[in-house]
Amino acid sequence: MPLFIWKPSYDTGVPEIDHDHRLLVGLVNELYEAMKQGHGYEIVEELLDRLLDYAQRHFDTEEGFMRAGNYPKFADHRAEHQRFYNDIQTMDARRRSGRLPLSTEMLDFLCDWLRTHVSTSDKDMGRYLQRIQS
Repeated sequence: MPLFIWKPSYDTGVPEIDHDHRLLVGLVNELYEAMKQGHGYEIVEELLDRLLDYAQRHFDTEEGFMRAGNYPKFADHRAEHQRFYNDIQTMDARRRSGRLPLSTEMLDFLCDWLRTHVSTSDKDMGRYLQRIQS
């Protein structure tokens, strides 16, 4: 059974963004399943690469929607994205120095991001974008 189950209440109403969020949920569940089988440490390195790619692409997409819609909370929202990306880069720097982050640390970090940023900041952004498109 997956750790994090996508609920319709997480949808922002922007299909491209919701698709990306579901991909992130998939990464969380992939890590969780590996941990349950005792292989979490083995996939942390690959997962970091995928997260760095995901974050760059997803944040560019999301920020493009916010710019196009003149989202009034753009600066704050973008700062949250930058903190996420910086945290992933810090984990990656640890990896490159030979100290892989713990799979539990990464799992907690990603679940917290989904519970806080995606279900609050992104939902707020989605409501705004839907309102201006109506």
